[in-house]
Amino acid sequence: MSVTRRGLLAAAALAQSSILAGCFDGSNGTTADDGSNADGGSTAAATGTPEPTGTNATETATATATPVAHADLAGATADVVAEFEWFRTEYPAAIRGLRTRVNRVLGAIGDAETADEATQSHVTALREATTTVADYVRSSLVDHFVVDAALRRGDNVYVRDFERGVTRNDEELQRRALSSARVFYQRAISTEYVENAFSRRPIYGPLYDTLVPGGDDRVVALVSADDDFVTWSHPDRTESTAGDGIDRHTHEFPSGHRTYTHAHAHSPPHPIGDHENEPQYNELYAVGEDGTVALLEDTVDYRERLDDFEPVLTDLFGPVRSPSRTAGVTMLIDTVDAGFDAEPLYVERFASPEVARSAVASADDGPVTASGTATFAGRPWDRVLYEIDGTTVYAYRIRAGAAVVTALPSDVPWERRPEWAASLRGTWLDTPPADA
Repeated sequence: MSVTRRGLLAAAALAQSSILAGCFDGSNGTTADDGSNADGGSTAAATGTPEPTGTNATETATATATPVAHADLAGATADVVAEFEWFRTEYPAAIRGLRTRVNRVLGAIGDAETADEATQSHVTALREATTTVADYVRSSLVDHFVVDAALRRGDNVYVRDFERGVTRNDEELQRRALSSARVFYQRAISTEYVENAFSRRPIYGPLYDTLVPGGDDRVVALVSADDDFVTWSHPDRTESTAGDGIDRHTHEFPSGHRTYTHAHAHSPPHPIGDHENEPQYNELYAVGEDGTVALLEDTVDYRERLDDFEPVLTDLFGPVRSPSRTAGVTMLIDTVDAGFDAEPLYVERFASPEVARSAVASADDGPVTASGTATFAGRPWDRVLYEIDGTTVYAYRIRAGAAVVTALPSDVPWERRPEWAASLRGTWLDTPPADA
């Protein structure tokens, strides 16, 4: 993996920069533009089965369903958009729901602690409250985060220890069990824990794994089509690789961030630059006063905030945006390196494959021109061009079921981009058809 992460700051400027400046040159890649059908229309989108007519139309339609274009890719793309949309629209309510239910557990703990004598009814009340939390976590959160096992289980170690104490009339065991339970559940809804384990900015876990199933080390900035939600996603690398046995501890940085998973050999007090054993690649994760999670690079000369940026939605995809979409997200995606030359792509979801097909046809009858295809991961992509501020923009497009992906807009013509799809390698788009 490339070490230097300070270039991630460039994502902000990159996202704001104009296509006219040639920021997205598309010069690197692995799959050549095959130039097929260079003077004709697109062959990427499936045309579907014609609607049957006559007396047996209903029976024929039932027997011969309209095929879904790139069905496997359609499913993966739907998962990407759905996960992003969950964070955009449902995340706040999901976290409120967690806190509400955990507070009921804390109430049950308080009732048991203040009782003259703890009884089985207190055990039952605690188990019911923790089970409500566990049921909620499994139904609402585990699909989006890696969740602590004790939160996913109602009859967890705290409840069982408390029950043992009540059964044995061991007041000290009761006290320890309730105290441990209180600490655990208070921590579970603390701002620090939520912003780490249930982070919305950045997002780890399932969203990243869906975006980059190949396991590559990427950073993906995501901006909703309406510009009302911005986040980013990259692997969760919060574990220190230091093996010197020194406990993790806190550093204060001039930026206002504090590290929370950093370890190295030290003797207190020690200079902030005196680091003998850093995590691999000098990666430091830190949390700021405002709760933002930052990725800092630690060197003897400087410390940079690399994750604390605001990608700005530009109009690189304006002509291809459809008013009939149900969701849309712009992404800036690339490997982590000094340049962070992020490549943009835009994903739209529609109510059905038919609506998506109609949206593509409408665009091609209007501001977008399709001219031949290029192949990536065994799939044909439309080569499309459109105009922004007097500049001709060349891009690639694929329709997959109810989704349409437009990628890699540039003022560089397709013919000068023989390896155009390198930045898409390792992403969900880099999956050959099942029958390939």
